[in-house]
Amino acid sequence: MGLQIPELKTGESIDRLGYHGLRIIQNPAKFKFTMDAFLLAGFIEPKPTHKIIDLGSGGGVLPLLIAGQREIAAVLGIEIQPELVEMSRRSATLNGLADIITFEMVDLRNLSSSFMANSFDYVITNPPFFELNRGVISENSGLASAKFEINCTLEDVAKSAARCVKADGKVAIIYPTERLDELMVTFQKYHLTPKRICFIHSKNNAKSNLVLMEAKPGAKKGLSVLPPITIYATDGTYTRIMERIFHGENYFEILYNTL
Repeated sequence: MGLQIPELKTGESIDRLGYHGLRIIQNPAKFKFTMDAFLLAGFIEPKPTHKIIDLGSGGGVLPLLIAGQREIAAVLGIEIQPELVEMSRRSATLNGLADIITFEMVDLRNLSSSFMANSFDYVITNPPFFELNRGVISENSGLASAKFEINCTLEDVAKSAARCVKADGKVAIIYPTERLDELMVTFQKYHLTPKRICFIHSKNNAKSNLVLMEAKPGAKKGLSVLPPITIYATDGTYTRIMERIFHGENYFEILYNTL
């Protein structure tokens, strides 16, 4: 018996995620995933027994990528926009992952008692990148919320991550490099110690525009700067490492196998 094909609503389409037969339901007028999700999914190293929470799951792409490429106990995506939560649930059903992935409509600024403190092995997040005073905000509320700190700030994210993560857990985030100083200070304010970072460059000789960072609660100081990821080759095609990440390989496995 084939997988159930959920009914699509006006403006929605089913798009491929590039590997393992994964697909996602999207509406470009509300939310559309970017390569940021692939980079973050490839940066974490969860174990099969781990419970993962995605703070601000948007259209659900991160939980789909993680659960679709690894054996994972459970992934919870929380999102404040009800239409995205409903759409994400249908994507989980589409991929036969509804028993592993759960999506809930939750404001991460006000996590209720139903979300037990210190109960997740991995907290992951691809939060809004821009402050409200930076750039022109789209009139489309969904797209605006994905890019700008309308529904949550960096501090909101750090505070919620610190509440959710286990004492021996990890927090992973992708963020603009130009805000790295703010990111590190804010995480440390909530006792999340940055342990390793990886800079993302669009091409060789270009400055880094994004950074991946992993932090641990209450850990000793000591930061590892990992080899960078370059997205595009000189001819405009994706680099070999990006091709491998797009196909579900883990950054650290690629790194270790290359060295």
